[in-house]
Parts: sequence; structure tokens; C-alpha cells
Amino acid sequence: MAVILVAVVGLSYTWVALADPLNPLVLFTVQSNLLLAGYCVWRVVRRGRPTPEVKGAVTLYIVITGLVWHFLRMRGASPFERLSFSGFGLGNFLLHYVTPIMAVIDWLFLDRTAHRPRWAAAFGWLVYPMAYLVFALVRGALLPPDAWKRYPYPFLDVDRFGYGGVSLMAVALAAGFLLLGFGLIALHRAVDRRVPRAPAETSAP
Repeated sequence: MAVILVAVVGLSYTWVALADPLNPLVLFTVQSNLLLAGYCVWRVVRRGRPTPEVKGAVTLYIVITGLVWHFLRMRGASPFERLSFSGFGLGNFLLHYVTPIMAVIDWLFLDRTAHRPRWAAAFGWLVYPMAYLVFALVRGALLPPDAWKRYPYPFLDVDRFGYGGVSLMAVALAAGFLLLGFGLIALHRAVDRRVPRAPAETSAP
């Protein structure tokens, strides 16, 4: 419930700041936070135990959001540097720092599932980021040069780097995301050895 509240507040600030209701949907930040909030709503409604592969995918995408923002957009600056209660300030802080941290805490210490995530899951988790890359490039090619966020992120700017340069960065990011996925699985398994897991669910007689 706390994750849902934080995500909704952050998304609301972003929507108000951008004015156009459709513009925010092109951002990976918004999409990943919508996925996280939607996943949490599903958990509240269903009250079942998801497979760790599903939960791991959502966790990876929101962690990608936080890391890309902090290291590629903020260039490692203090998370509080642009924090404010107007414009994008609070929305950026909540969507890029608070929800990723909450998701990682949940992944490692809460809602212990009955089995560990498979290592091979990290490869499947790359499907969505790669699909987003295709979406961003196709959208950018179809839009006029002066369109808002023609390429949602600077490292996807074909006009600046060309398709070759963007492809190299995409490969580097994909490799980084794969390693990050393996890292999340490794941390989950390491904590799993110390934190008791919930028993596997059994059907009622």
C-alpha cells in the first residue's frame, strides 16, 4: 500500500507538471512506476504469492529507472539537489529514488516466496527494456524534429549519435541490465539463506 501511495503521488506530480495527459506515457520512468503500482495493486487485490520471476522483473525495471536517472541524468549528484514541492521536483524524487528503494527492500526482505528466482529469469527480464528501445526509436523516427521528447532520453538521440552510436549504447545498457538482473537474483538468494521463507501454498482439501 505504501508503494502504491508513493507511486501515485509521484506520477500525479509528473502528470500535472507536463500538462498533456499523454506525454508522460513515453517515459520509461512513468511506465516502470505504473508497472510497479499496478503489480502492487494486483497483489493487494489477489493476496496471492507471485512467482519471484514476475516480481523480479518489476523490481529490475524500477531499479533501472533509479540508476539511469542518478548516474546518466543527474551524473551522480545528490538526490536532494533538485528536490522541491513544485514542478518536477517532488515527482522526480519519488519516482526515481523512493519507489526503487522501496521495491528493493520488498524484494530482499519482505514477502518471502516459496522458491528462489531462477538465474535464467534475468534473460527474460530484458524483453521489456528492449521493446521500449524499439518503441522509442520508431516513435522518434516518425515524429517531426521539434516534437516534445522526440527521443525520450539523451542517449537514445539518433540525431546526435546516429543509429550506430545508439546501438552501441543499447548493447552496453543491455549488458548492464543483465548483470543487474543477476545481481538482484544473487542478493535475493543470499538473503534467502538468512531469512525464513514462507511455506509453499497448498490447495485446500
